[in-house]
Amino acid sequence: MVADKIVIGRDEYIWLVKANIKKVPARIDTGARTTSIWASDIRERNGRLEYTLFGKASSFYTGEVYSTEYFKKIVVASSNGTTQIRYYIPITIQMKKRRILTHCTLSDRSSQAYPVLIGRNTLRGKFIVDVQRGSRILGELDKKRFEDLQTLLTEGVV
Repeated sequence: MVADKIVIGRDEYIWLVKANIKKVPARIDTGARTTSIWASDIRERNGRLEYTLFGKASSFYTGEVYSTEYFKKIVVASSNGTTQIRYYIPITIQMKKRRILTHCTLSDRSSQAYPVLIGRNTLRGKFIVDVQRGSRILGELDKKRFEDLQTLLTEGVV
């Protein structure tokens, strides 16, 4: 039923509940199956997965190490056909006042404009995406990242 779904834009701020990190910019991507969060220092130890959210270059980085026994490895394919093995964990996020227990992959998103990508597994049945909506500030962030990447291309770096 459409009436009980929340309309969101192409990007939104989310809250990572357990970590209590608020106003994290997230790209909404209906083309992506799985939600992905920037993580670093990921390692398995004694049957548990340990990781740090974000990387040292991020303003959201706290250095706090999180741990879970509930994880698995999955293969993720990008839109250009490359595959990666990533860790897949449960996580609780809040978006538009709706708290959601979802699953996400942990990946290095340091080169991305958004440290979090929200995929269909989190959106399905809860939200309607209106791509004309979105934060002006986050849109500027995305535009700047695109321009930076184009500069790298013209300089022959990539």
